[in-house]
Amino acid sequence: MAQQGVLQPVDVNIDYSPARKRARVEDQGNEDSKYSHSNGDLDLNEVLDFGIGRLDCDSQDVVVSEDDTIFTKTVPIGVDVSCASLTPDSREKQVSILESTLTKESLDKISIGEWSYLLSVNKPSIKPESLINYFDLLCDEVILYILKWIPKTSLKNVALCCKRLYRLSNDETLWTRLDISNKRLSPGKLGYILSKQVVVLRLARSKIIPTAILPGCRAFEPDFQSRLLYLDLSMTHIATRCLTELFNKCKRLKKLSLENVAVNNEVLIALSGNIDIEVINFAMCTGIQEDGLKYLLRNCRHVRELNIAWTNLSQPSIRLICDNLSSTMDRLNISGCKKMMTDSHVASLVSSCPKLRELDLSDCTNITRDTMKYIRRLENLTFIALSRCYMIPSSSILLLKKLKNLSYLDIHGGYIADHELKQIHAALGNAVQINQFKFSSVARPTVGLRRSSIWNMRVKD
Repeated sequence: MAQQGVLQPVDVNIDYSPARKRARVEDQGNEDSKYSHSNGDLDLNEVLDFGIGRLDCDSQDVVVSEDDTIFTKTVPIGVDVSCASLTPDSREKQVSILESTLTKESLDKISIGEWSYLLSVNKPSIKPESLINYFDLLCDEVILYILKWIPKTSLKNVALCCKRLYRLSNDETLWTRLDISNKRLSPGKLGYILSKQVVVLRLARSKIIPTAILPGCRAFEPDFQSRLLYLDLSMTHIATRCLTELFNKCKRLKKLSLENVAVNNEVLIALSGNIDIEVINFAMCTGIQEDGLKYLLRNCRHVRELNIAWTNLSQPSIRLICDNLSSTMDRLNISGCKKMMTDSHVASLVSSCPKLRELDLSDCTNITRDTMKYIRRLENLTFIALSRCYMIPSSSILLLKKLKNLSYLDIHGGYIADHELKQIHAALGNAVQINQFKFSSVARPTVGLRRSSIWNMRVKD
């Protein structure tokens, strides 16, 4: 008996075929039987069983052992399919069986070389291919490029595959841009997102449940500093203490939108740590007070776009803004101040920001014709909005013709008659387009139907 666990060459000699694999017919009493079995002889029906030969070794004395199998119980290394074990006599029998089984047309198609190959004694053994994980041969850069095309929601499943994919799926390059708008973030999720070192993050219209940052993530560590540069929190439901905690971790912000979000002095003080911030959108914010504005205006001296429209500012706050705005200011929307804004405020504003290109004073109902004298000093002005400024007569608007770079003028509200509007259009010339925009785009992250980018930067890879 062969040694267990070692693969033996398969002997396909039909003279030693195991007895349990042979067909037997035990029906001896039926005279119409196609087979008869007596004295060890097997008679074959010449018509129905043409081409079938009798097995020479058809003895019932053959003992079936556990080794009468093609494969042993272990995994085979190779299977010998050559005819090396066949004697010349048995090979001739094999040829006769093939010739009797195949049709004449099939035999004619088999060349001499194919016959030699079928009966060759030097056939190589069939061995299974070596098990090689070709994915492990790829460098990290290639795998990261592949993972970049996988949705962010599926990367957590990729991380469960192995240690290497866990490490690569958390690589910072895969989390540069992230859009989580219109979502509900459970406690601690914001800290988990910050730990990914996101650079461009959109959280517009999301709801962030306190507490924003919980122990167990990198963002909770005292020395953690986020790489976040562009953050859209427009119309986000977030507590002021969560905002304060967020801004204490973010000191590199370049552009920020807090439109229609409640803030307080602590939030503004924490935000003032971003000394290089350039764009801030406070439109329709509530809770902006003078104490917090002092820190913000004093520390953030590189702001070039500010939207602080409809924030219910007090006169002291308006005075503070107009007197302390940075000289780098390029676009400003301070509309909606109603009777709080005066001509003296506009004079201070023009003095602080002489390089303004866009200015929106809509719904400042207390400014008069004197304001136009200050505005015409802004030589770089290309856009001015004076919608619903009822105290400014149409004749004063004609003073804007001295602004050579002026391209757009918005005077919505119907307080100017049609014939007066024609006079203004004739005085300013065709180079100035009137009432082209109904809403301001100053400092806003998205304008119109574009929702896949903020400030012209993609939020999805």
